[in-house]
Amino acid sequence: MSGLFPCRPADPGHECPAVVAAGLLAAGENWTVAVESAEQALAAPACRENALCVSRALATLVCAGELVAADAHSLALLDEGSGDRAIALLAQACVARRTGDLARCSALLAGLRHDGVAEEIRPVVLLWTVEDFVVRGEPRDAEAALLAHEADAGHPLLHAAEAVVAMARGRPRDALQANLACGRALAGAGVVNPAVLPWRYRASRAALACGDNDDAARLAMEEHAAAARWGEPGTLGLSLSAVAGANPPDGEDLLAYERSIRLLEMAHARLELVEVLCDYGDRLTGHGKQVVAREICTRARATALDIGATALVRRVDEALGGVASRDPEPVLTPVEAEVARLVRTGLANREIASRLAMATRTVELHLTRVYRRLGLSGRRELQVTRWFPVPEDPR
Repeated sequence: MSGLFPCRPADPGHECPAVVAAGLLAAGENWTVAVESAEQALAAPACRENALCVSRALATLVCAGELVAADAHSLALLDEGSGDRAIALLAQACVARRTGDLARCSALLAGLRHDGVAEEIRPVVLLWTVEDFVVRGEPRDAEAALLAHEADAGHPLLHAAEAVVAMARGRPRDALQANLACGRALAGAGVVNPAVLPWRYRASRAALACGDNDDAARLAMEEHAAAARWGEPGTLGLSLSAVAGANPPDGEDLLAYERSIRLLEMAHARLELVEVLCDYGDRLTGHGKQVVAREICTRARATALDIGATALVRRVDEALGGVASRDPEPVLTPVEAEVARLVRTGLANREIASRLAMATRTVELHLTRVYRRLGLSGRRELQVTRWFPVPEDPR
């Protein structure tokens, strides 16, 4: 959910549907009309041949969570050779990032940089490149990419990129100031929708890291109010996690995290989901709920591995180590351990039942207890987790 393409408020009296869509997106209002206007623009030959119209329409679809439509339109534009090829590729990169396909997003960004990036989209490509490096655990490369784009100083997305690097390099005060500068620049351009760029969410996290709890809570509530006006599930879910993180551990924070996670799942926002799962695991540990925290952290780790978010894998590894130090490792019975070992070899429940001379239903009951004891959400996590060793075949 990062800053997208050039997004400007609608010109007064302008009837171009792409401009209407971009204006509603910038204001964070009337989601339904914004999507309808974006679809109308992409169906109109005059708009479809205009790079700025295409940019505005695709940005609206992505920020409205209409990822299937944005993907289909951008692919069709590439096939037709209509409009600006770079804009269509950028839309593809954005959809890939929003759905957690980080490898594809990285490849598309690399291709755009190799071909030369137009001035209009250069700040967007820079921000996503910096975020890509950071999430893959390469903050030095992110900083080097940032330093190479000093010509864009003052652009709101450059401020956002500066904030990403500052947080990754352990400078939350610098990150807070850069996020606030980004917010001021966006507001000056009439862009207040957090779906375009969640700068308040990021500023709230930076403020918390600085110990500025009151500022963190204020920014989180402002983000949530703006997200609620727009209504897209992923944006709303991320804002809820900011509210949960900025509030004291009073029990309501856990409910807010759980709702945030459901909304992010609904939006298929897997990268943001991993980050929120990590925060939720930390908060559960603070509440003394180590068993549930381990389950959440293990789920976060599996998802982070699946999408290639190396930095988040490292964070979860540290959290799991902390949880393990507070809570004894669960113990499996010999039968449970054998069932778990056979699952990890790839056998289906029916095959395990045949091998162990028991009913398939009995295997399922043993697996349910294994998942509960190990804090796993299901079969796939049992097959990939390394945190709870299962005995090897004694034969």
